[in-house]
Amino acid sequence: MTESAALAIVFDATGTLIQAAEPVGEVYHRIALQHGVDLPAWRIQDAFRRVLRHAPTRGVEGDGIAGRRAQEIQWWVERIRQTFQATDSTARFDDFPRFAQALFDAYRAPGAWHVCPGIHGVLQSLRDRVIPLGVISNFDHRLPDILEGLGIIDFFDFIEIPSTSGRIKPDARLFASAAGRFDRPLSGLTYVGDDPPERLARIAAQGVRVVDIRDCGERSLLDRLFSAD
Repeated sequence: MTESAALAIVFDATGTLIQAAEPVGEVYHRIALQHGVDLPAWRIQDAFRRVLRHAPTRGVEGDGIAGRRAQEIQWWVERIRQTFQATDSTARFDDFPRFAQALFDAYRAPGAWHVCPGIHGVLQSLRDRVIPLGVISNFDHRLPDILEGLGIIDFFDFIEIPSTSGRIKPDARLFASAAGRFDRPLSGLTYVGDDPPERLARIAAQGVRVVDIRDCGERSLLDRLFSAD
């Protein structure tokens, strides 16, 4: 078996495959303005960062796929509410649920995202080598539509997200399932992501090879993937 034939790779999404096309504060400001609230984008951005830093983990609450998708929306609605309260507690929307849904849907559109620099070429090279690829992400149910709209969904054999699997990283069952799909042992699976270091360590402890994309630096991701580390 050649080196490439023994290799299977799963990718994280945000910060690895895709990134937001604009600063969050700018998007929140623009859509809030359409709903009658005018607050400085930089203040919204600062509040958003503080809210996310202290936010509870978005889990897999809800019964079945539909229930989990509904809970994902509610989780974001609460983060949006907290962001604007932290920005200016006197701000009032005429119809906050309508605004929050519009903001959530704005990030469903592929135009709200970019493919990370160099990633398209990496995916094409891996596909040319007939290396099986997948996505394991804690992103919500909007992810498949985003990847499709950005023209990269067809690179992947599967996309595993909490709303469909009922699990979140670093759950070992996600990686065992991925290895099984690819007919590989866990040691033949490589995970590429920019997750927090403690999460990457827990994934590596399962026997999966982990590549922190932030560590690639000037060394290309492809070189890192095919090196022995």
